[in-house]
This record gives sequence, C-alpha cells and structure tokens, in this order.
Amino acid sequence: MRGIMFKFFRKPVTSNDKKDHSDADEIRKFAKTTFITPARQRGDKTVAFSASDVHDGLGYKARYPAVCSAIDAKKFCEFARVKLNKRTGPKGGAGAKWIFSL
Repeated sequence: MRGIMFKFFRKPVTSNDKKDHSDADEIRKFAKTTFITPARQRGDKTVAFSASDVHDGLGYKARYPAVCSAIDAKKFCEFARVKLNKRTGPKGGAGAKWIFSL
C-alpha cells in the first residue's frame, strides 16, 4: 500500500529536468551549421535563408513563429557571429527572410 501512495507524490518536473537546450537553441544551431558555416567556408561575404528553409530542414510542423523568434533574436547574431543586413517578410511566417553579413 505504501508504494502506491508514493506514486502520487512524485517530484514535479522542472524546466531543467526536461532537456538541456531549448527549441530556440536547436533552431539557431541548425541555421548556423546549415547556412552560416558553409558560407564562411566558401568565402562568401553574405548569406541568405528563409524561415521555410529552417522550418523544413528541421522537419517541423507549423512552428514558423518559433523559427522567426529564434533567428530574430540578438542571441542568434552573437552565437553565429553575423550581422543582420536585411530582414523581410512576416513576423512569424514561412516567408520571413534574412540576409546576414559574415
């Protein structure tokens, strides 16, 4: 009987217990390794990609706002060591596009 009672009093799951990184970090890492790093290796001065490129590359379903938020964040420019030249398209949609200086 005692074992059954403890089953109902489990430790609550905290955000630290769920996973080590956020979806935004996964999005930023994907964009950097898929678009930024190869462009640098080719010697390009700029790189452009869209929310659709990232979204589809990660296999997401209806996560365009999350993709846009992660790439629009100042943290992405710091992480990827890039400068945003131009941002076009909707705030949280597939048509969002970015051009970065490397």
